[in-house]
Amino acid sequence: MGSSTTCGGMMEANVVVVGSGAAGLMAAVEAADQGATVIVLESEPMTGGSTRLSGAYVALCETPLQPGTREELYEDLVHSHHNDCQEDLSRLYVDEAAATHRKLEDVGVRFVRAFRFAHMSRPWAHELSGDEMSGGAEIVTRLEAAARARGVRIETDARVRRLLIEAGRVTGVNFERDDETHRCMATRGVVLATGGFTRSRELIRNFGRPGSESILPLTGQGSRGDGLLMGMSAGAGISYMTVGVAPTAPSDPETGKGAMVLYAGAIALNREGRRFCRESDLYIDTCWALLSQPDAVCVQVYDSRMKASYAQTMMGKVLTGFREFEAPTLEVLARQLAAEGFDACGIVAGVERYNVQLAGSGDTDFGRAHAVGDSGVLLPIAEAPFHAVICRAGTTHFNGGLTVDTSMNVQNVYGDPIAGLYAAGEVTGGFHGAGYMSGTFVGMALIFGRVAGRSAAA
Repeated sequence: MGSSTTCGGMMEANVVVVGSGAAGLMAAVEAADQGATVIVLESEPMTGGSTRLSGAYVALCETPLQPGTREELYEDLVHSHHNDCQEDLSRLYVDEAAATHRKLEDVGVRFVRAFRFAHMSRPWAHELSGDEMSGGAEIVTRLEAAARARGVRIETDARVRRLLIEAGRVTGVNFERDDETHRCMATRGVVLATGGFTRSRELIRNFGRPGSESILPLTGQGSRGDGLLMGMSAGAGISYMTVGVAPTAPSDPETGKGAMVLYAGAIALNREGRRFCRESDLYIDTCWALLSQPDAVCVQVYDSRMKASYAQTMMGKVLTGFREFEAPTLEVLARQLAAEGFDACGIVAGVERYNVQLAGSGDTDFGRAHAVGDSGVLLPIAEAPFHAVICRAGTTHFNGGLTVDTSMNVQNVYGDPIAGLYAAGEVTGGFHGAGYMSGTFVGMALIFGRVAGRSAAA
């Protein structure tokens, strides 16, 4: 295996990867395994990007934990995308899923169980233990170690802002460090794995529907849209941009931390104390419903059993640190929430109405039958102490991005490949289309990262 070089302040490798989240690190590992020299450039001081912050469920098929077939997963994917997506990418996803699982096992990533979320006919979402670190942190930690062991050079605090193009081919990048501009050449290809644009209010204003600027980002600080802008500057097409700007997780506006106790049985009440959604549904749908409520704010209300249950889940281990209210009785909790602008009587009435329905024929307001998707038994909110967290609609990712083909080669606005330019992860569009299935965002970063690394190395 060769090594990257530095000459006169300029770096050079066969493959240059921009970004060090799941997509970028997987691309680097795969390119190195194909015999290429690789340099990874990361804009932030720490590697891992948004992946490091995530629970990192990964939807996979034909694995020991989930032997369901690729055809079954493909049907679920297309359905979850509302039959509006780039279906050849859905086919690529399922065809590469099992091999990607084996690759993850090779670098030390061990899944412990499979979970079923909304839009899943089977438990496709593979979960890590979370015992030592969050799922996303474990994935990028293992991948980074594997990359370094293969001789991959990783440079942090190196923000790439420009592609270098010669005779119609992408040949490298310029990056900024310590107020200076440096050059890094790629003899075979550049892989953009820069994440999305959840932290760019300008891009959100240009591509999102009205009000989207108020969505709270729960992503890495590097999600500024750099890769999207670089691709567009080279003539790249874009896919599903506006429909891809969507909230994905209820979040505490004070701390910016996500909170999904809904999936442990909590209920969501608006300022008036009324429920407004089926809390077991996909969190995107829950968040869109939240955005239409008074002041676009809600409160998740739950009891001690739900708090304990949430703490045992991967989401509960990752989505922590939010401001949590606690009280010995529901009435005291409601008075605390009244000081935050909620109707105390409405909060008590909303919880009591829900409990009465569960004791009878079930949730007649929204038809909720499980804690999450088709899993988990519903319990009344009845065991003290009682808890609540105030939430607005946040996001862990956006769906839209650069147009790519099944080799992850970025395509221009006419549908022709841009020589030497590849992309993977949140910077790409088309796979999710108009919808989303839990576990496929980190999943597509890993799967398509492998493909991008393999293609760029070739």
